[in-house]
Amino acid sequence: MRFPSPMPAFFLAGYLVLCALLHTAGLQAGEPTEPAFVPLFNGHDIAGWHTLPGGTWEVRDGAIVGTSPASEPKHGLLVTDRKYKNFILRAEFKVVRGNSGLYFRCEERGSTAGVGGLQAEVDNSPDVGGLYETGGRGWVQRPDHAKTEAIAKRGDWNSMVIRAIGPDVTVLLNGSQTVELVNDGGRREGPIALQLHGGQDMEVHFRNLEILEIPGDEGFVPLLNGKDLTGWQTTGNWIPEGPSGVTLKPRPGESGWRRYGDYLTTTKPYKNFILDLEFQYTRGGNSGVFLRVGNPNNHVDSGFEVQILDTFGKKSVGHHDCGGIVNTAAPSKNMVKPAGEWNRYVITCVGPHLEVELNGEAIIDLDLATSAVKNRPPEGLIGFQDEGRPVSYRTMRIRELP
Repeated sequence: MRFPSPMPAFFLAGYLVLCALLHTAGLQAGEPTEPAFVPLFNGHDIAGWHTLPGGTWEVRDGAIVGTSPASEPKHGLLVTDRKYKNFILRAEFKVVRGNSGLYFRCEERGSTAGVGGLQAEVDNSPDVGGLYETGGRGWVQRPDHAKTEAIAKRGDWNSMVIRAIGPDVTVLLNGSQTVELVNDGGRREGPIALQLHGGQDMEVHFRNLEILEIPGDEGFVPLLNGKDLTGWQTTGNWIPEGPSGVTLKPRPGESGWRRYGDYLTTTKPYKNFILDLEFQYTRGGNSGVFLRVGNPNNHVDSGFEVQILDTFGKKSVGHHDCGGIVNTAAPSKNMVKPAGEWNRYVITCVGPHLEVELNGEAIIDLDLATSAVKNRPPEGLIGFQDEGRPVSYRTMRIRELP
């Protein structure tokens, strides 16, 4: 979010003109920008932004720096000239002192606070990464303080990713999800703003501010209709369950991963997307999420697999363990839950870049173009592997990107 992205993920392929640009915020000269994201800050001045009364904003060493004395009652703000609706926003921040925030979908108001709307908390407290609504609900969702204490870097640079797509909002701090809103009733459009909290001695730094806009309002759509397997192909015993769930109930004698016809595979190809789903396996379970499959008769050689495997508690994990990209990349950490519990994948695949989150943690950040699956097609089917072992999927939904 973060898309994606933190990390090079959530990138849009095809924007060749952006591929030729340079990152001007915090990257060395000559390093190409990642083609999905557009810089919100050029690294030199605050063109594209305007200030609201209170505090001072300036550019130092490629970063936006905000300062304000405790005698200043107003919340000084630096606000984008443009409004944004659906997007993945990423930034880095460092709080030297005071309380700041990263507003999004906000609106300017003639008040001491200057704006109203949601802000992702930016400070050195355990509430960093939480969501607060100024001029409204107050704290909408606080993060788990034990988690933020463990992952936040006090007084140093931190990464933040905000995904705001339709009514759903997710915040990640240093690659870990801190809060999530589903079907939230808050504002759906507005500028982005950096905050200096009034009445405090303030110094906060921001850099590498970038955004990926996602056109359209439809958001995610379910992959199953809740009744049958329309839109899917399989010879396996996959049973629809609930509005967006399905369970594999292997028939006697069914085993092995080469029975491609028994995989549950879409009839529609997908290119750039965010895939959000939950899965549950039994003890010794083994399945997998296949992406961009070019040939439904050979998923392994014509696509790539995000592994599902009963590897809970394993200390050292490799490419074939749960969360890995089989024969390609190991997960950065083992986040899978024990057999019988539900796990959640958020998989972002855009152009040659892939990001995988498992149970709220970023575990894969991969450039497919330089990986072992670099020759796989840029577009293809989505499939769920039938290894002859029971496995369930639910809340399967997808958001196609340009």
